[in-house]
Amino acid sequence: MPTALRTPSSAPEATDAKTRVQLDLAPAQLERLNWLMEACALDTRKELFNTALSLLEWAVIQTRNGRGIASIDRSAKHIEELVMPALSDAARNAARVKSLAA
Repeated sequence: MPTALRTPSSAPEATDAKTRVQLDLAPAQLERLNWLMEACALDTRKELFNTALSLLEWAVIQTRNGRGIASIDRSAKHIEELVMPALSDAARNAARVKSLAA
């Protein structure tokens, strides 16, 4: 697992530094965010962000290792692969870095 992202600094007190992130969301996006929080029993938007970040990080690592991300319907014996630009880009970037290192 990659190390956590940190603000670069040589000062020891900077290790606890935080950065505020502000988002402008359309009403429909806020509705989706609130629905996700309720569906997952998350109390704060920070929890939602951390959960989403963990899932995306895992998906990127799997994709960079040549694996697909999929939903499996065992009763129907059907696999639906997740296709999204960010994961395609992660796979492409990993392949490019690998070819440059060779």
